[in-house]
Amino acid sequence: MIKQSVRVVNSTGLHARPAATLAKIVKKYESSLTLINNGKEIHIKGMMSILGAGVKGNSTIDLTCDGQDEQAFMTELKTAFAEGFGEAC
Repeated sequence: MIKQSVRVVNSTGLHARPAATLAKIVKKYESSLTLINNGKEIHIKGMMSILGAGVKGNSTIDLTCDGQDEQAFMTELKTAFAEGFGEAC
């Protein structure tokens, strides 16, 4: 299990476009992903759970990856968050 804090650099948070990108990343890996936002723990399985997390822009959240490919999963997640999911931040 790997836990990491990441900053959401997108000024509008995890809205539809970044959520769709994150959902694609999640589907690539066997490991599970849990997002913790303001003390609320959400098990991420797809786009709806991401949107339901209500992650605001310029906030810090905790991610937990658990499974066989957790290291590669976390590496890709950290890169995606740092790059703002390819959007102008």
